[in-house]
Amino acid sequence: MIPTPRMLISAGIVGVIVVGGVAVAATASAGRIEFEQQRLLKTVGEKAEETTSAPTPEPVPSNVVVRELETDPEEVTGYWTPENLEQAEPMTIPRVEVELN
Repeated sequence: MIPTPRMLISAGIVGVIVVGGVAVAATASAGRIEFEQQRLLKTVGEKAEETTSAPTPEPVPSNVVVRELETDPEEVTGYWTPENLEQAEPMTIPRVEVELN
C-alpha cells in the first residue's frame, strides 16, 4: 500500500491530537497530585500542632448517604475465603419508583 498525501495528513493530525491529549492528561494529573500533596502537608502540619478543637466535617450533599463502618477491615478480609467467595450470592437490586407531579 502506497501512502497518499491524504493518509499522511490524516496520520499527522491524529498524532497531534494524541500527543495533545497525553499532554493535557499529564498536566491535569500533575496538578492534581501537587494539590493533594499540599493538602496532605497541610493536614499533617495541623495534626503536628496538636490542637484541641475537633475538625469541622466537610458539608455532605443531602442526596449522599454517609455512614461509619463498624467492622474491622482485617475481619472482613479474613471472612472472604475462596470457599465463601464461591458461595456468595449477588445482592438484589433495589427497586426505586419515582412519581412526577
